[in-house]
Amino acid sequence: MGEFRVHHIRFFNYQPLAIHCIDYNKELNRVAVSRSDASIEIWSIGDDWYQEKMIPGSESRSVEAICWQGSRLFSAGLDGNVTEYDLKKLKPKELAPSNAGPIWCLCKCATQQLLAAGTEDGCVVVFSTQDDSLMYHQAFDKQEGRILSIAWHPTEDLIVTGGVDNIRIWSINSGHAIQRLTLGRQERNKETIVWCVAVTSDFTIISGDSRGKTSFWNGKQGTLIKTYQSHKADVLCLTLNEEENKVYTSGVDPSIVAFEYTPANVESDWKLWVKSDVYHFHTHDVRDLVVAGDKIVSGGVDTNLVVAMAKETKGIKHRRKYPGFPSYSMVKVASEAKVVMLQYANYLEVWKLGHTTKNSDKSGEILPLMSKPIKLLQLKTKDSERIVCCAINKTAEYLAYSDQDTVKIYSLSMDNQYAMTPQVTLKKVKSKSSLSPAHRMQFTHDGRSLITVTDSTEIQAISLDDSEAVITATIPPLSDDVDSVHLLCVSPDDKMVCLADHTRSILIFNLAKQQIHCRLPRYRCQATAVCFNADGSNLLIAYADQKIYEYNLETEEYTTWCKQTCLKYPKQWLTRHSKIINIQQHPNDQNKIIFHDEQMLCVLDKSQRFPPVEAPLFSYSAWQHQDKIPSSTAFHISSKYKFLLHLEAIKDNWLVAVERTPLTLTESLPPTLKEKKFGT
Repeated sequence: MGEFRVHHIRFFNYQPLAIHCIDYNKELNRVAVSRSDASIEIWSIGDDWYQEKMIPGSESRSVEAICWQGSRLFSAGLDGNVTEYDLKKLKPKELAPSNAGPIWCLCKCATQQLLAAGTEDGCVVVFSTQDDSLMYHQAFDKQEGRILSIAWHPTEDLIVTGGVDNIRIWSINSGHAIQRLTLGRQERNKETIVWCVAVTSDFTIISGDSRGKTSFWNGKQGTLIKTYQSHKADVLCLTLNEEENKVYTSGVDPSIVAFEYTPANVESDWKLWVKSDVYHFHTHDVRDLVVAGDKIVSGGVDTNLVVAMAKETKGIKHRRKYPGFPSYSMVKVASEAKVVMLQYANYLEVWKLGHTTKNSDKSGEILPLMSKPIKLLQLKTKDSERIVCCAINKTAEYLAYSDQDTVKIYSLSMDNQYAMTPQVTLKKVKSKSSLSPAHRMQFTHDGRSLITVTDSTEIQAISLDDSEAVITATIPPLSDDVDSVHLLCVSPDDKMVCLADHTRSILIFNLAKQQIHCRLPRYRCQATAVCFNADGSNLLIAYADQKIYEYNLETEEYTTWCKQTCLKYPKQWLTRHSKIINIQQHPNDQNKIIFHDEQMLCVLDKSQRFPPVEAPLFSYSAWQHQDKIPSSTAFHISSKYKFLLHLEAIKDNWLVAVERTPLTLTESLPPTLKEKKFGT
């Protein structure tokens, strides 16, 4: 692997947020996930569960429910609005007020372009989404008490709502409640809250409530079929599979309970809903779960998105756990100044790295510091606007960030930078023209220009000096079908820029000539990280299927090494699910590629052979990489860090490794449900 001294950073206190809502889109093969700060993530199932997009949250907006309708995404929250999102610009597109207070739940009509929302004031409000619009359509009769759950019958013009102590069935044509189902109370003075409802084609209503009970109702007759004490606390969510023969429930008691619609006996045609399985995937409250094809997708307070097989072999838990970190790096390194910038939701921190003159021949030894890391500044956004992306140049003279409205650039100067407390001066760089909000940005290697990709997929080149930022070029979208750009990289000579978007398109653009230099062949899955090599002749691409490709810009074809190895990756390597976040060439060795995900760092030596296809690389049981591969093979793996949020090699064989340990994440979570155990 080579010898490195490591700046091991653990002072990045980024905290993943609780998952609030999940919804699955079968047509797009995507899952939308909302978190407690009203941010929304779009996960691509076809790219092996790659978090491809993130819509930033806002303090003025909450998300209590999300809903796909075709290729359109809607949310509703306590601000009383239904919001549609622009999935290209990654921001709210249109708002429609409920006129009935905060919204707790939202559902769609399977047969018409309509949405229905349940409100705090006890109203069902219907919205029309015809002709690519979003507008108020009608409101039903007001009921006493808030509406906390809602479901639309798959074929009939009926809506089922859950509230306090009751379930109501509504006629869409009349707007009146035509049936009321009453739930009992566990305690006389304690309300029973129906947190979730679903309805099948044969009009069976399934409900989950605050008593921890899952109930099955005959919607046509308004009678209770069966009630199960399925959980020890509130049932917050339930989901019905596409065949309508399985139901999954969960909540404050984080176990996931499965119910199956099965014949009462072998010879009978009469069927019953029976409790079939219990799964334990989470440690804290589960806020939502959905069935996505043959998978159960769940999430909640423990911040992890869990994907599990809906049909499991007994004794084997086929599940994946995705931590709540973004798919892009939130750490930027000014390599020449040995400064790091940390991106939080609405502020940036700039730190001067520690310094040592010591070396050691012992692996893992902690070197004594001559000076400790120093926080130079904290830069907060105006009105707590969410930061979309940020950048800092190599010498830490300039830093920039973008919110959803504009790009802001600052000059940074340090007096007595080697002193214990350097004097830091931060000055905003003004611009005569408006700087469009950006999805990605990077400073050129000479540090005098900022390259951004705007939310309209334009490329902007911004020239800098101490007093002014000037837009020197604005290049319109490079193709008609371009989606939001998620990867941006500038070549070492500052002549080329690489862009990758969610249509799996990767292109190289010549900044000097302002024209496309070449397009890479469109691969079967999305790129997760890109970089140029040291002389800018080759481009390295890491894909969602764990393969790394190398493309030569002069010959406009894959390199010989890439062609020889693309089919030789070990099978176990290709079964990994954590995506490569960052990739770069070793600063001192052109044959070595350094890359990492949250679980491990790896040095891939192109001068060495690949291990056999069947060779084991790591143990799944403890996720610890084994020393079973001879050192002469190409893969050199270390699992010393977890979760590894950023790793970057800088000069003099130094690595900057930013880690957020599982223990620190666990300690920041709220208490779990207290369960009485035997003998206590």
